[in-house]
Amino acid sequence: MRPRVGTLLVVLFGGIVGGACNGTTGDELVTFPAYAAGATGAGNPFAVNGYTVQLTYAHMYIGAIYVNEAPAGSGGTFNTPACISQGIYCAQVPAGLDVDLLSSEPQPFPVQGSGSADRGLSWELYLTQGDVNSPDNAGFGVPDTADLIGTATRDSDGKVFSWAATVTIDQSNRGKPAQEPGQPGLNPICKQRIIDLGGIDLTLFPGASMLLTIDPRGWFKLPIDFSTLPAVASPQCALDQSSMYGDAEFCIYRIRAICRGACWARSRESISLQASSRRGTRPSK
Repeated sequence: MRPRVGTLLVVLFGGIVGGACNGTTGDELVTFPAYAAGATGAGNPFAVNGYTVQLTYAHMYIGAIYVNEAPAGSGGTFNTPACISQGIYCAQVPAGLDVDLLSSEPQPFPVQGSGSADRGLSWELYLTQGDVNSPDNAGFGVPDTADLIGTATRDSDGKVFSWAATVTIDQSNRGKPAQEPGQPGLNPICKQRIIDLGGIDLTLFPGASMLLTIDPRGWFKLPIDFSTLPAVASPQCALDQSSMYGDAEFCIYRIRAICRGACWARSRESISLQASSRRGTRPSK
């Protein structure tokens, strides 16, 4: 199974856990419902870098999910300019979903997943809608990769900072310049929009469902000093038509520095991908 370049998926930081089922036959075709959810407790206050952070809104757009039979780093797209792996894809969920990360209830993707009952050892998450190779995927009706709103209370004096952040992935804000003029394709924008992750052992089977879990708290492990953020009205806080800033006073305008492709995968406990024999329920671990 090969994914199409224009089909999208994704997720943030990711350690992955896979549930397997014995008794299936390799290459047996399967279809399955797919879900995404926020982590339990993501809406509770948490301490980080001298602040107590409370998320009040956290949405992320997952463009698609692809599972590959090849392990990470086995000669596919890992650490190469290629965005479509040469390995064999054994499962796909080729449609997008706006995920409420503050809800731990499984939220269904709009299409059924499909694949074969073969063992998947790595996966790819798409972080945008549309063509992953397009320089800009923005504009009216195009979902942001992530929108976050919350407060941060400074532990030392109790001062509260209300903030918001919008994450988009375009050539203009996340594109990496060509370091070799004769090879401009070494850093294509699709590499920022597709996250390659390993560490799974996942076999789908008839009657299975797939659940992707995302914990936004992992994004705040990198240092953010909320007291130095610019005001929402300042030029640094570039808003787009999809930005969700609510009543925030400040913006995390350097969100691109903490959310490049490599950063999404840096916090291994923030994402999981699992298979379950019970539809719409969280798989047992």
